[in-house]
Amino acid sequence: MTSNNAYSAERGDTKDPRASTDSTSFKSTLCHQVSGVIIFAIGLVIGIIIGVYAIKPMNDAQCSNSMATAASVPAMLTTPKPVQHPSNKTSIPSCPADKRPTRSNKPEDKGLFELLSEDEMNAVKMFLKAQGHVSITDGTPTLKDSYIYGISLYAPYKSQALNHLDKGGPNPGRYADVHVHRGNRAVPDLMEYRVGPLGGAMTAQAMYRDGELPYNSRPRDGIEWDGITEQVSLAMATLRPMLQASFDGAFFPNGGLIFHPQAPPSLQANERATRFVLALLVDGTARGRDLNFLPLTGTVHNPGVNKNTWYTHSFYYLDQGPFPTAQALLSAYNNGTLRKIALPKGYRQTLFSATYPKQNNDRRRESSDKAPPRSYYPAGPRYTIHDHTVKWMDWEFVVAGSQFRGPSIYDARFKGERIVYENSLNEVTLAYASDVTSGANTVYMDATFGVGEFQSIILGVDCPSHATLLDATWFDSYSQSPITAKAICIFETAGEHSLWRRKDKFAAGMANNYLVVRFALPVGNYDYSIDFRFFLDGSLKTDASASGYLQSSFWDPENPRAGQDKATDAFGYRVGQYAHGAIHDHTFGFKVDMDILGTKNNFEVIKWKAGDVLGALNTQANVSEKPPYFLYDETRYVEWETLATESGLKINMINPEFWTVTSENKNKWGVKRGYRIHPETLAAQVLTDRHPSMKATSYTKYHCVVTKQNDAERFLSGTYDLNRLADPMVSIDNYINNEPITNTDLVTWVVVGFLHIPTSEDVPMTVGPTTGFSLKPWNYFDTTSTFDMPQYLDTKDRSFMQRPPQPTTCVEQKTNDCYFCN
Repeated sequence: MTSNNAYSAERGDTKDPRASTDSTSFKSTLCHQVSGVIIFAIGLVIGIIIGVYAIKPMNDAQCSNSMATAASVPAMLTTPKPVQHPSNKTSIPSCPADKRPTRSNKPEDKGLFELLSEDEMNAVKMFLKAQGHVSITDGTPTLKDSYIYGISLYAPYKSQALNHLDKGGPNPGRYADVHVHRGNRAVPDLMEYRVGPLGGAMTAQAMYRDGELPYNSRPRDGIEWDGITEQVSLAMATLRPMLQASFDGAFFPNGGLIFHPQAPPSLQANERATRFVLALLVDGTARGRDLNFLPLTGTVHNPGVNKNTWYTHSFYYLDQGPFPTAQALLSAYNNGTLRKIALPKGYRQTLFSATYPKQNNDRRRESSDKAPPRSYYPAGPRYTIHDHTVKWMDWEFVVAGSQFRGPSIYDARFKGERIVYENSLNEVTLAYASDVTSGANTVYMDATFGVGEFQSIILGVDCPSHATLLDATWFDSYSQSPITAKAICIFETAGEHSLWRRKDKFAAGMANNYLVVRFALPVGNYDYSIDFRFFLDGSLKTDASASGYLQSSFWDPENPRAGQDKATDAFGYRVGQYAHGAIHDHTFGFKVDMDILGTKNNFEVIKWKAGDVLGALNTQANVSEKPPYFLYDETRYVEWETLATESGLKINMINPEFWTVTSENKNKWGVKRGYRIHPETLAAQVLTDRHPSMKATSYTKYHCVVTKQNDAERFLSGTYDLNRLADPMVSIDNYINNEPITNTDLVTWVVVGFLHIPTSEDVPMTVGPTTGFSLKPWNYFDTTSTFDMPQYLDTKDRSFMQRPPQPTTCVEQKTNDCYFCN
C-alpha cells in the first residue's frame, strides 16, 4: 500500500541539466550573479514540471496514482539483487488491467450453483404465465392477482450434485425457486414452485399443498404497501390539526411526515395487522426517518386481498391509548385529557444537518485532505473468474446467493480437496426493546425483508477500486421484472501483518495476503456486509457487520415512567434531542456444510479442562498412581468427545471447548484430519422460551447446531415465520431429533452475532460492529501448508536468502468512483 506522495523523494531527484550551467556561467559580476539566480530559478521550475510529467503523464483530473510493482527475486541468492527503477525520462507504464470475468447467460454453460441470470428469470416468468400459474400480464400487480414475489436458484439436492461433480454422474440441472402470491384464488394462498431444468423442457413442481401456506403470512411488498398507505392517509387527514400542532407544522402525506411499518404483523398465520409509527422526513434520504420516529402509532387491519375491508385502529399518542379510531384520538387531544408535546418551532429545519452523513466543514481533521493509503495489483490480479467460479492460490469455489436468504459460497476446495460444500447466510434476527409503542414489541427476521435483494457495491467504500465486480440478480415483485446489480466484489488484499514470522538466527516470515468475496446488503435502515475470506494456510473466515441508520425510539423528556436520570432508561441511552437508542441484537445464522475428505465425518468436541493429575491420565488409560515428576496435583488437560446424536451447542467460557469436524482419514502422524469451527461472537440469547418469537428463532439459543445432512432441512428458519411466530414452519429445535451423526454427512448451523446498546457514536451512522467465525485446519495437513509459497528468509551468513515477488513502478489505472454514474 502507498499514498500519492510515496515517491516524492524520487521526483525530487529529477533535475534540469541546464541548472548547473546556469548557476556557474555568470560569477564574474554581481549583476551576472543575480541574473544567474533568476535563470536558475526559472530552469528549476521548468525542470520540476518536466520531471513531474515524466512520472505522471496524465491529466490531474484523471485521479491516477503512481504506484510500485514487482520483479521476482530468485528463491535463493547469496547476495541481494537490487531493484531496478525506471528512468524518469520515460513514462511509467500502467499497472496491468483487471481481467474481467468471462460469462455466459446460457443455462447449459453455467454450473450447478451460480446465481440465476436475467435471461433465466425471464424464461421462468414466461413459462409460469403460459402454464397459468401467474395471472399478471402487464403493469403493476394487484393483491387480487397471482404474481411472482421472488425468484432464486433452487440449490440442487446434495446427493445428485456430488454424484455429478465427483463421480461423473448426470448433471441434475439448474432449477429456479419461485415464490408466488396467489391472490386470484377463491381462497388466496402462497405457493413455492421448483421450476426447471432451465434451458430444457421445464416443469413447475408445487412444493406445498394448496392452502398450506396462508396468504396472510406473506412477506410485505410494495403492492401491499400502497394499500397500507391509503389507510394511513385517511387516518392522518383526520389527525392533521394534532399533527401540525405537535410536530412543527408537519402533516401526512406530502407535509414532512412519513410512516414506517413494523413487525411482526401478527403471531398467527391467518391474521394480519400492520403496526406503524409516524416519522419526520429527512430531505435527501429514504431511511433518515429511522432516527426521527415520533410518538404517534397506529395499526392497519389488513388481511386478505380486499382493501375495502381494511381499516385503522389502536392509536397511541405519547404512549397514551389505545384509541379505537383516529377521531377518538383527536377528540381526546382537543378536550385536554391527554399529555401533549410540541416540537420547537423550526426543529424540522435542523434534521438535515443532524441526519445526513456529510462532512462537517467546520471541523476538518488535520491532513484529512491528503489521499489515504490504498492497495493495488502491481502485476495484475492473481485470481481468475469464470462467471461466478473463482480460483486463487489453490482455492477454487463458486460465489452464489439467494434473494430469499442472501450470500453464499459453494464447493470450496483447497489444493483440490473439498472443504466446504455450502456456507450460506440463512437468517438475521433482531429483537428490539424500548419503552414506547413503536419499539416495545418489535421483532425482525430479515430473510423476510429481502436480505438478498442485492444493490450495487460502493466502489472505494465497500471495496477497493481495483476489485472485480460480479452481477447478482433478483426479481422485483412490483415491476414483475429481474433487477441486476454489481453487488459482489472480489479482491486480494494485503493483510498488513504476518501470517507467520520468526526472528532467530534467521529472520523469516510470510505476509498475510488473502482473498475477499464481499456482499454489501442494504436491508431497511441497516446495511449488512458479508465477507467470505480465503487464506493461504487453508483457513476460511466469514464476517458479518452492520452499519447504517439506527432504528430509534422517540425520547420523551417528560416520560412519567422514567427515573431521575433523563439521559438513560431501562432500555438504553438518549442519543439525540428526541432520539432514544433502543437496545436490540443482530443474530446471524449460517448453514455450514463441511465435507472433510468426503462426506463421512464426525463432530468432535475437545474439552479444555483442569483437575487432578490422575483424573487427567485416566481419560486415556487406567493409571493408579501419580507420577513423581508432577510436582503438584493440579493440571490442565483435554478430553475428547465424539457426538453420537444431533446436538445444539453453546459457548461457555467457564468450560471452554474446541468444535471440530473430522474424518477417519489420518495425517502423517496418525491424527484424524479435520477442521475447527471457531465462532467469534459475544452474543448470547437471554430471552426465554416464553417469548413469542423464540419458537421461530430458536436457532438464536445456540452457537452451533450439528445435524445429519437432509435435503429437506434447507434453512434454519421458515420463509414466512416472522408473520406466524406462534406456529413457525421451521424451528431448529425440531432438527435436533436424536438422529445418529457418527461417520456420516453432517451439517453445522453456525450462529454468531452481537448485542447492540446504541450510543451517541451511532448517530448519524452506526460504525459497523462485526462478528463472524473461522474454519481452520485441525491436523488436516502434516505441516504448515504455506511452504509452497515464496517466503521472506534471511540468514546472518547469507547462505539462504528468499523474497516474495517485489514490485516495480507502475501507474494505477483510473476507476469510476461515482455510484450514480453510468
